[in-house]
Amino acid sequence: MRISLPIKFLTALILLCIVFLLALMFGSVNYSLSFLVDGFLHGAHEKQMTILTELRLPRNVAAVFVGAALGVSGTIMQAITRNPLADPGLLGVSAGANAALAVVLAFLPGLAFSGMMLACFIGAALGTLLVLFLSQSKDMYKIVLAGAAISAFLTAVSSGIGLIFKTSKGMNMWTSGGLIGVTWNEVWLTVPIILAALLFSLFFTKQIGILTMSDEVATGLGLSIKKLRVILLFVIAILTGIAVSLIGDLAFVGLIVPHFARFIVGSNYKSILPMSAFIGAIFLLLADIVSRTLNPPFEIPIIAIISVIGFPFFLYIVRKGVAN
Repeated sequence: MRISLPIKFLTALILLCIVFLLALMFGSVNYSLSFLVDGFLHGAHEKQMTILTELRLPRNVAAVFVGAALGVSGTIMQAITRNPLADPGLLGVSAGANAALAVVLAFLPGLAFSGMMLACFIGAALGTLLVLFLSQSKDMYKIVLAGAAISAFLTAVSSGIGLIFKTSKGMNMWTSGGLIGVTWNEVWLTVPIILAALLFSLFFTKQIGILTMSDEVATGLGLSIKKLRVILLFVIAILTGIAVSLIGDLAFVGLIVPHFARFIVGSNYKSILPMSAFIGAIFLLLADIVSRTLNPPFEIPIIAIISVIGFPFFLYIVRKGVAN
């Protein structure tokens, strides 16, 4: 039976709401549904609800928007590179944000979160520009190779700064990919920017679909390929830089999510991009639930949970040769 797109998106929205509710219920301390209803609607359990709304609720909101950001940025990256194995780390985006974070922790340890967020975005943008400058080519295969080289270099720079200035511990805690300690202040700063970048990307769904074809076809249809790729890389830098500043570098999210989106809604990027946002949000929420509930009261790093899922998926894509 063929399922219409509105039904698919409605199902994704309902599933997101259910998973968000489960993320509120389960963690190091579990709460029943009736407990949440009494707390949110009737003002009961004031002490427990304060802890819930100040600790668990903001990290769940952050998981939704960071998951959506990484899912959409991965989808755009795979489209413009025509590479089913691409994710935001491919063109030095994540590595650039991490390098900027290392510099901030070493030289400006007391910098406010807003400054750290700006630094991560600048690092992500510079990493991308460095890749484009090094490749000096319209050939995406050369850009991908340059991205791998720059990512390795920037990762080494981050490690070197951590060792020299003895900030490795702080850097590891930040980049381990965790949602622990996310505050409402950080959520209010990041969510509007992520939301604006996501909405902005939707204006380019038609052009993104054309970019998955050859450069000759795209040029023949009147696209300015170089200008469009710069704009889309800028969007990727914003989404990835903010994600890194908020919860660290999460591998595989941008790789996995686009494939599920294409499987569900087909090849039209007008549907793929918003579905990637839904799936990314659901995926990161589920990973966070698992990280909190496997070994309570301790948390397993969320990056470990995602890597356990992502690495076999990566091998599957390589083996099957899944294409855009």
